[in-house]
Amino acid sequence: MPLGALPRVILLLLAWAARCTSDAYTYEPPGRDPVSIDNVRASEKAVRLTTDNFDELTNGKLVFIKFYAPYCPHCKEVAPDWNKLATHYQELPDSDDILIGSIDCTDSPKGKGLCARFKIMGLPTFLYGDASHGGVHLQEYPMGDKTYEQFKSFAAKALVPTCLPGSLDACAPDERPQMEFFMDMSYDALEALIKATEKEEEDANTAYKTTFAKLQKEYDQGLTEKELAITKANANKKLIREVMALKEQ
Repeated sequence: MPLGALPRVILLLLAWAARCTSDAYTYEPPGRDPVSIDNVRASEKAVRLTTDNFDELTNGKLVFIKFYAPYCPHCKEVAPDWNKLATHYQELPDSDDILIGSIDCTDSPKGKGLCARFKIMGLPTFLYGDASHGGVHLQEYPMGDKTYEQFKSFAAKALVPTCLPGSLDACAPDERPQMEFFMDMSYDALEALIKATEKEEEDANTAYKTTFAKLQKEYDQGLTEKELAITKANANKKLIREVMALKEQ
């Protein structure tokens, strides 16, 4: 090969290698390639929460959080409505104590860590409530429509201060004494109280099982007696009809 042709061959090889490198991700399933995932993440209007910022951004706030995956079909369906909710609260006056957030469960490790922390089993999942103390008070959004209007209506009712150990000012007069009683107890005393309560629960379950077993036995006995009585009655009816047929002759 003439020496002058070498630079052209090298350029062609470099161009081919660059193309292969740039197109490598296109062999991922639709929606799972890096560009698509980055586009979905960038389109989120809600506050992006990770293990790095969760406690700092949510502490002392009422939150409504979406756990999702960028390529999850159901997550994609709800994304426009969730974005509208996030925009609504960002523009709503006097709503600094409310945070609408999103957590990407495929973002390892910062998103995955939060999904593991809150034991997320399916996507999308929505948690809401007072995020104080690391989010121990958060509850799961009940089953229902996942539309902007539904989210907005639910949030207006649910994202309000509630009576919790960290927010006694929100307690009603009849709730506060019990809350303060528990707050005044030591950690060891509370732990002992939990064990005693768990024992009560266990005893209630045991009593139920005992009562159920007794009722089941009585039911089975009654069922057997009923079947025997019906069998005897059918036999007597058959015999009576046979006697009646004989008398008609």
